[in-house]
Amino acid sequence: MGIPRVLHVIRPAAGGMLTHLELLLKGLGQAGYDLTAACPVEELVLQRLRAAGVTRILPLDVGDTLRPWLDPLIIGKFSSFLKEHPFDVIHAHGAKAGLITRLALNWRGRLPYPVIVSYHNEILPESRSSRQRRVRYLAEKYLAKYTSHFIAVSPGIKDELINVIGCPPGQVSLIPNGIELAESENGEKNGEIRRVYRSMWGWSDDVHTFVVGTACRLMWEKGPDLLLEAARLALEEEPSLRFVIIGDGPMADELRQTAEAYGLIPFVRFLGYQDNARRIFPAFDAFVLLSRTEGWPLSIMEAMAAGLPVVATGTGGPAYMIKSGRTGILVSPGDVRKPAEALILLARDRAWAKELGRAAADYVRRHCSAETMVTQVETVYHQLLQGTQAAAFLEG
Repeated sequence: MGIPRVLHVIRPAAGGMLTHLELLLKGLGQAGYDLTAACPVEELVLQRLRAAGVTRILPLDVGDTLRPWLDPLIIGKFSSFLKEHPFDVIHAHGAKAGLITRLALNWRGRLPYPVIVSYHNEILPESRSSRQRRVRYLAEKYLAKYTSHFIAVSPGIKDELINVIGCPPGQVSLIPNGIELAESENGEKNGEIRRVYRSMWGWSDDVHTFVVGTACRLMWEKGPDLLLEAARLALEEEPSLRFVIIGDGPMADELRQTAEAYGLIPFVRFLGYQDNARRIFPAFDAFVLLSRTEGWPLSIMEAMAAGLPVVATGTGGPAYMIKSGRTGILVSPGDVRKPAEALILLARDRAWAKELGRAAADYVRRHCSAETMVTQVETVYHQLLQGTQAAAFLEG
């Protein structure tokens, strides 16, 4: 066989999902795969694809939600494209991309291309209505038989695919997201970053200020409103705390209004979207992410790699990434008092906070590299290209 031709079908993406795709596609390109991307025409997505070395891009309006009138038109056009342009493997990222791809491959006749679907979030999240969950369950159940392989980024998603959707265990691989690891920590550079950003935020007093950061899409699932509630409670007992929120999203205006209503404006900085958020992390003393539902968040891995203690909800990937009391602190989803207590504890015991951060950085160096992630995806590709579903697939 010549150079394997792989089509990646991508839903609208931002934040960690987009960073994951850039790292994966960059690694696969360097490994010798011939890559094409089918994705929405969004400038940020196109920039990341170009940075990954992908030059062949098919405009494809995948969308985030079901669109009864538009989706059939998109599926029909995509099916025609696939009939005229053969690929060795098709890899869809996200549930909606998987839906569009598998329906297109079976639109007025079946096309024989192996198809992989990667799931980055819960398939049937509690945030959806019961009707939406039922429709998605039936769709995934039906389309499973037209799927060559499934990739789950967290053990929870793998369990959902096998025990809820009913996918055969041998067709599901657990491949957590990975990040690029710095070759070595530059203490002098990090110190300068810390001084510059804290001065910019008006918090130059390093001794009496403990800065807690977060980086996420500002949406209900990520729990930024819970962070503000926890911040309000924590500041009542520990005035040294300060908070930095990196990200944009549908809740951005609401969060600023809430911060003003709570009297938090002197203690909170909203930075909006940052293309390379992790460069700011050396300015933090701790990191927090209070997601209501989660996959395998890159922001937590990047924070741990920066040597930050992390306070996170024990849902999805964080429940497996963080050893509570050793590399960070886990709290229950939806709770605000326990996160507040955890942040107070870290601010008052900075030696322990640094100890947690060092252990977190060591864990990420050993378990979370992008190179490992790419190699595991290549293993799945190799098995499909060899035409086998042998038991050699990755075990969770």
